Parts: sequence; structure tokens; C-alpha cells
Amino acid sequence: MQKSLLTLMLVFITASLFSQSIDDIRKYAVLQKWEDAKTQVDKYLSVEKNQKKAEGWYYKGLIYVEVAKLPNYANTDTRQQAFEALKKYQEMDPSNGMMKDNENVEYFSLYNGYFDDAIKNYNEKKYGSAFKNFKEALAIEEFIKSKNYSYKGYSFPALDTQLLQNTSLAAMLNKDTASAIFYDQKLADAKLKGEAFRDIYVTLVEYFSEKKDTENMNKYLTLGKELYPADDYWVDFDWRQAGDDKTKKEQVLAKYPNNFALYYNYSAELFNELYTGDSKPANYSATQDKLDSTIRKAIALDPSRPEANLLEARHLANKVYDLTDAFNAIKGKTPNDTKKKNELMSQINSVYDEMLKYATDAYNFFDKKETLKPSEKGSFKVATNLLIGYWEYKKDNAKVKQFQDKMDSIK
Repeated sequence: MQKSLLTLMLVFITASLFSQSIDDIRKYAVLQKWEDAKTQVDKYLSVEKNQKKAEGWYYKGLIYVEVAKLPNYANTDTRQQAFEALKKYQEMDPSNGMMKDNENVEYFSLYNGYFDDAIKNYNEKKYGSAFKNFKEALAIEEFIKSKNYSYKGYSFPALDTQLLQNTSLAAMLNKDTASAIFYDQKLADAKLKGEAFRDIYVTLVEYFSEKKDTENMNKYLTLGKELYPADDYWVDFDWRQAGDDKTKKEQVLAKYPNNFALYYNYSAELFNELYTGDSKPANYSATQDKLDSTIRKAIALDPSRPEANLLEARHLANKVYDLTDAFNAIKGKTPNDTKKKNELMSQINSVYDEMLKYATDAYNFFDKKETLKPSEKGSFKVATNLLIGYWEYKKDNAKVKQFQDKMDSIK
């Protein structure tokens, strides 16, 4: 008897489950009792025959869109389930009868939900969640655009630059560089131009350079140069790519013949190679000649720059020291020795007089400034000291005192 009663109870419960109808689901949806509606639609679709009815999938999508807004459904896949259910409904009902009258608002609501959560996550510095939600918002948006849907006259732009930038930024802040690069490429491939997009091309060039992906590196390098031709970054990048290869460096110089910074920086490299090591380089004389050429090119491009004039003055002062060492090394008194010494003395005087011009130009620049930065004070002292040395060599005590007094005044 008890066994029969139990069997009847099970039959009754099962029949109750199968008796779920769209009306029950619709009732709770109309009352906006979304969790109850979710329970009803889940029961309805648990029945195999009901899974073949388009209407059930529509209601699942609609209800799950709303349920996803509830606090206890945060961080669940409810929105994704809503998206899949709505797509399934449209596959089963090509007329789209239950969505077209509302202009497919359910998809737009899904987009808003993802986007609003992404902004909230971002402001809370939860960058992983922000990236996930921006990414999902973008996926919904792309689907909407693929269907040419609009709502109340609004359509998404062909390329949502702001959303793409937000998605990339959230990924980058989440230390997911590869994902950030994926979205940056979408922006760069559209050849976007303007201050807001300049760093995208730089980021892509640096990323693919580091990855040794020459094809993509050159692709975005070319695009960047095309869109931002006056940007010094491209010059700097080409220079870094040349590495320590002087031939490549000189090719870069030839490529940018009017770039002061390039010529000055190369001159500074050559100066350090010549004069800051423990020993002279093997190609000492040739490197001196190269330095003469490059630093004077820099000065010709911008004669007012004190750093270039000062570097040339220091270079010429070093040449004077070399010539003086050669002069002092001649100990003989033969006519030939005397001739060599006279030639060297003439060169010393000539180079020293040449040095005077560049040291004076640098000195005058700093002397005219009312205030000097610490680095400028250091350069001013170097220029002043070169002039003191010159006038000591010329035995002009008045000039020596003039510049020595100036040196003492530089605090």
C-alpha cells in the first residue's frame, strides 16, 4: 500500500513538471519576478519536447537578461546564456516575431549590462573583470552590427574606437599584453590618425620588435611613419635598430639628413669612443675625422645649440692635446725634427684658434641666460675652463682673469 502511494506521488510530481506552460513563464515575467520566471523557464526547457519550441528560448533570453542584473548573479555566465538563448530563438523563428517589434532591444540591453559592469570594474581597479566585460560587450556589439540592428534610431559605429581602446587598456593593466595588442591591431589596421591614437602604433612596433616578428613590426612602422611623419619616435627607433653597427647608423643619418638630434647624438657617441676609454680605439684618426664631419653637420643644422658647439670645442681641445703630445715627443734637433715641430706648432695654433670660436659660442649662450639649470651650470663651467686654457696658452693675463672671475661666479 505504501509503495503504491509513493508511486502515485512521483507520477503527480512528474506530471506537474511537464504541465509547465509559457503562460506560467509569461505571468512571472509580466510581474517582473525574474528569479521565479527563471525557475519556470528552466523547468519548461528541461522537457525535451519544449526545447523544440522557439518561444521558450525567447523567454529564456529575455528573463536571463533581467536576472543578470540582480546582485547575486554577478560574476555568473547568465548574460552569455541569455545571448545564446536569444540567438537560438532567432534560428528557430526566422520571422523574429517576438523581437522585431521591440527592435531587438534584448541585445542592446545585454550590451549595456556588460559595458556598465566593465566601467564599474575598471573604476574599482578590477582590471581582469573589466577586460572580460569590455570584451563581451564588444562581442555583443559586433553581433548587433552583423545583423544591421538599430534601436530608436541608434546604431553602433562601424569601428567603436572608444570601446576598443578601453578593452585594450583594461587588458594591459591586467598585464595581459597579448590581448591588449590584439585590440590595438584592430585600431591600427583602420589607419586611425590623431593624438589619441599615436601611441598605439608605437606600442605595436615595440611589441613586435621585442617578439622579433619583423613582418608585423615593419607593417606598423610603415603605417606609423605614414600617419605621423614628423614624429621623432620613428627616427629614434631606426637609430636603436642600427645597434652598434656604424654602417647602419650612417645609413640612418643619410635617411634623416636634417635631424639635429641624430647627428648630435652620434657625435656624442663618437666623442665617448675617442676620449673616455682607457685606451685609444684602433681607428682613432678616422673616428676623429668622422666626429669632425658629424658634429659640424649638427651645428650647421642648428648653430644656436650650445651642446653641439661645446662638444666640438672639447673635441678640438683633445686634438690640441694630441698635437702637443706629438710635439713634445720629438726630442731630436735635426733640421727634419725642427721642421716637424714647426708644422705641429702651426697645427696647434690653428686648431686652438678654431676651438676658440666654438667655446665662445657656447659660453655666450650660457652667459646671457638669467638662470641656469644645474646641468647648464656644468656646461658653462666647461666652456669657461676651455677659454681660460686658451688664453693661458696665449699668455693674455687679462683674459685669463676675466674668465677666471666668471668661473668663480658660477655657483
